[in-house]
Amino acid sequence: MPLLVFATITAQPDAESELRKGLLELVQQVRTEPACQLYELYESTEHPQRFIMHERWDDEAGLQAHNQMPHMKEFGEKAQNWLAGPAVLTKVEV
Repeated sequence: MPLLVFATITAQPDAESELRKGLLELVQQVRTEPACQLYELYESTEHPQRFIMHERWDDEAGLQAHNQMPHMKEFGEKAQNWLAGPAVLTKVEV
Protein backbone atom coordinates (compact mmCIF):
# COMPACT_ATOMS: atom_id res chain seq x y z
CA MET A 1 0.00 0.00 0.00
CA PRO A 2 1.50 3.40 -0.94
CA LEU A 3 2.61 5.60 1.90
CA LEU A 4 2.70 9.41 2.05
CA VAL A 5 5.11 11.12 4.41
CA PHE A 6 5.16 14.80 5.33
CA ALA A 7 8.39 15.73 7.13
CA THR A 8 8.61 19.12 8.80
CA ILE A 9 12.26 20.10 9.11
CA THR A 10 13.38 23.15 11.08
CA ALA A 11 16.77 24.84 10.74
CA GLN A 12 18.76 26.33 13.56
CA PRO A 13 18.95 30.14 13.47
CA ASP A 14 21.25 31.29 10.65
CA ALA A 15 21.54 27.74 9.21
CA GLU A 16 18.66 28.01 6.72
CA SER A 17 20.90 28.44 3.69
CA GLU A 18 23.12 25.46 4.47
CA LEU A 19 20.13 23.26 5.26
CA ARG A 20 18.36 24.29 2.05
CA LYS A 21 21.44 23.44 -0.01
CA GLY A 22 21.84 20.07 1.72
CA LEU A 23 18.16 19.21 1.29
CA LEU A 24 18.20 20.11 -2.41
CA GLU A 25 21.20 17.83 -2.94
CA LEU A 26 19.42 15.08 -1.01
CA VAL A 27 16.29 15.38 -3.17
CA GLN A 28 18.26 14.51 -6.30
CA GLN A 29 19.71 11.38 -4.68
CA VAL A 30 16.47 10.15 -3.10
CA ARG A 31 14.50 10.44 -6.33
CA THR A 32 16.65 7.64 -7.79
CA GLU A 33 15.62 5.15 -5.09
CA PRO A 34 13.48 2.27 -6.43
CA ALA A 35 10.59 2.71 -3.95
CA CYS A 36 10.42 6.51 -4.29
CA GLN A 37 7.38 7.77 -6.18
CA LEU A 38 7.62 11.43 -5.09
CA TYR A 39 10.12 13.51 -3.11
CA GLU A 40 9.45 17.25 -3.11
CA LEU A 41 10.91 20.01 -0.94
CA TYR A 42 8.89 23.07 0.06
CA GLU A 43 9.90 26.13 2.07
CA SER A 44 7.56 28.00 4.38
CA THR A 45 6.87 31.58 3.36
CA GLU A 46 5.84 32.44 6.92
CA HIS A 47 8.72 30.73 8.72
CA PRO A 48 11.93 30.82 6.64
CA GLN A 49 13.62 28.31 8.94
CA ARG A 50 10.93 25.66 8.22
CA PHE A 51 11.01 23.18 5.33
CA ILE A 52 8.48 20.51 4.40
CA MET A 53 9.38 17.35 2.53
CA HIS A 54 6.45 15.71 0.73
CA GLU A 55 7.20 12.05 0.04
CA ARG A 56 5.39 9.11 -1.53
CA TRP A 57 6.74 5.58 -1.17
CA ASP A 58 5.65 2.24 -2.62
CA ASP A 59 5.12 0.96 0.92
CA GLU A 60 6.51 1.02 4.47
CA ALA A 61 9.33 -1.34 3.45
CA GLY A 62 10.41 1.15 0.78
CA LEU A 63 10.48 3.94 3.36
CA GLN A 64 12.54 1.80 5.72
CA ALA A 65 15.01 1.00 2.93
CA HIS A 66 15.23 4.74 2.21
CA ASN A 67 16.16 5.44 5.82
CA GLN A 68 19.11 3.03 5.52
CA MET A 69 20.55 4.50 2.31
CA PRO A 70 24.14 5.78 2.53
CA HIS A 71 23.09 9.24 1.32
CA MET A 72 20.57 9.50 4.17
CA LYS A 73 23.22 8.63 6.74
CA GLU A 74 25.65 11.09 5.13
CA PHE A 75 23.02 13.84 5.18
CA GLY A 76 22.25 13.11 8.83
CA GLU A 77 25.88 13.58 9.77
CA LYS A 78 26.21 16.85 7.83
CA ALA A 79 22.88 18.23 9.04
CA GLN A 80 23.59 17.87 12.77
CA ASN A 81 24.78 21.47 12.89
CA TRP A 82 21.91 22.77 10.77
CA LEU A 83 18.86 21.20 12.42
CA ALA A 84 16.98 22.68 15.36
CA GLY A 85 15.75 19.18 16.21
CA PRO A 86 14.56 15.96 14.62
CA ALA A 87 12.16 16.12 11.70
CA VAL A 88 8.49 15.80 12.64
CA LEU A 89 6.91 13.07 10.49
CA THR A 90 3.31 12.52 9.52
CA LYS A 91 2.57 9.24 7.70
CA VAL A 92 -0.60 8.58 5.72
CA GLU A 93 -1.50 5.31 3.99
CA VAL A 94 -3.05 5.86 0.58
